[in-house]
Amino acid sequence: MNHCMAALAAWHARADWLARQARRAGRVSPPEARAAAARLIDASPNPTLTERERQGSARAYGVPVVRELLTHSADEAARAAAQVGLPVVLKVESPDIPHKTEAGVLRLGLKSEAEVRTAYAEVMRNAQAVTPAPRITGVLVQPMVPQRTEIMVGARVDPQFGPMIVVGLGGIFVELLKDTAVRLAPVGVDEARRMLGELKAQRALHGFRGAEPGGPRAAGRTWSRESPSLADDQRGRIAELDVNPLICAGERIIAVDALIARPASKP
Repeated sequence: MNHCMAALAAWHARADWLARQARRAGRVSPPEARAAAARLIDASPNPTLTERERQGSARAYGVPVVRELLTHSADEAARAAAQVGLPVVLKVESPDIPHKTEAGVLRLGLKSEAEVRTAYAEVMRNAQAVTPAPRITGVLVQPMVPQRTEIMVGARVDPQFGPMIVVGLGGIFVELLKDTAVRLAPVGVDEARRMLGELKAQRALHGFRGAEPGGPRAAGRTWSRESPSLADDQRGRIAELDVNPLICAGERIIAVDALIARPASKP
């Protein structure tokens, strides 16, 4: 009986703690944001959402995302590049190719229409070489965002503890440095900044050797709106969420790439 009562007390203590965290975080997402993200996730037939579906979920929570146009030919890609402004990035959009760099279906810093046409042919050829054959919806054209400090924000929905939030330096550094901070959701702006401050490489966010400061305050304010809130609100709809990179330059923050995986279907 003592063990039973202690377990119930711990359960209620944790529920009270979560409620306090939510109030402290101000984490009551607008109903329209929750509903819009839920519609986008539910409408996707794919276990891993395509990039446009992921970007739509981020927009619903007020996170700035890079502009993108979907194209289906080299000529369309060249016109789209002129429309969004050179230099551009080309990415094959496929729910079956979540990791584009490894598959060779990503090209960066294309400075002319000729480069765009050549890159279009290359990424499509590489995509068609992937096995098993992936579903390809087209090639995304995005403006090239200048290189700045990058962070990665992710979430995993643990079956016991619920959404677990992780943050670290973005790009390849999250795997290279293994330098991350982890929290249970919900995570508010203040807690987001504390997480950034725990990183061994957090000096990079304050401007290192002449680099433009990454703006830890703005970064914390921006990513705490999406990953923790989206993961908490949609915990029954997603299994994994990664925004990598979130490019930070002072008060200018923009999400360039993201991954949302849905829970495995139960037999």
